[in-house]
Amino acid sequence: MSPFPAYAVEQATPGFAEWLQKFSAESRRVQASRRCQLDVAFGDAPAERLDIFPADNANAPIVVFLHGGGWRASSKGDRSFPADVFCPAGAVWISMEYPLAPAASVDDMVACLRKGMAWVAANARSFGGDPDRIFVCGNSAGGHLASVMMTTDWTEHGLPADLIKGGTFVSGVFDMIPLMKSGANEWLRLDIDTAVRHSAIYNVPRRGGSIVCAVGADEMPEFVEQSRNFAAVWRFHGHPATFLPCPELHHFSIIAELGRRDSALVRAMFDQIGSR
Repeated sequence: MSPFPAYAVEQATPGFAEWLQKFSAESRRVQASRRCQLDVAFGDAPAERLDIFPADNANAPIVVFLHGGGWRASSKGDRSFPADVFCPAGAVWISMEYPLAPAASVDDMVACLRKGMAWVAANARSFGGDPDRIFVCGNSAGGHLASVMMTTDWTEHGLPADLIKGGTFVSGVFDMIPLMKSGANEWLRLDIDTAVRHSAIYNVPRRGGSIVCAVGADEMPEFVEQSRNFAAVWRFHGHPATFLPCPELHHFSIIAELGRRDSALVRAMFDQIGSR
């Protein structure tokens, strides 16, 4: 058992701030050096924005990334750095924003991201993307929200059921019920209905694409179990799932693996999206 309160990743990870600073600096470098469209609006609200990094080829698969930050911090601009790996490999990299707690509820975040995903599908051709090859990825809170996108019934929004072909979740949360008893509920304000409704593990669709549940082997045990359990449940429903524990990595260092072409995490994502 962890000596820290459940899901208190910052307390459990000395030096986490240095990792976040590194991701921000690397992302600013990539924004300045790579062809991109920043702060593209997919709605009128301040958070309804995304950054697009086109592939080096046309009709490319699209990876939509959702940042972490405990549902209350960070921003899309801090997750640009993987574009230097994914774009040369033939994929569009999109970093999408969403409103943050405590001003925004989980319902607000999910509604914003669903709107953003619909915009990506409708506008994919305009930035060289293939609307039939949309994938979602996220870390930590973003991993949770990415899994909710993956389990959304898109037909209720007038879109194809298989709008999202696959998802990669890095240190995600798939069962929100335990967070009702954690410090995070001070800003999430979850009740049982909201927790279940936005827990991917309780909402596995009849038709599901492939998923990768990646987690650092040195993370808090709660995150390791969440990833292991969700991959098992997804597989139980007959859908392809990979549980990917990454040795010697923690909740923040694992994010850096998205910027290493030869990492196990990137290789798993390339296999999923069909890039090389």
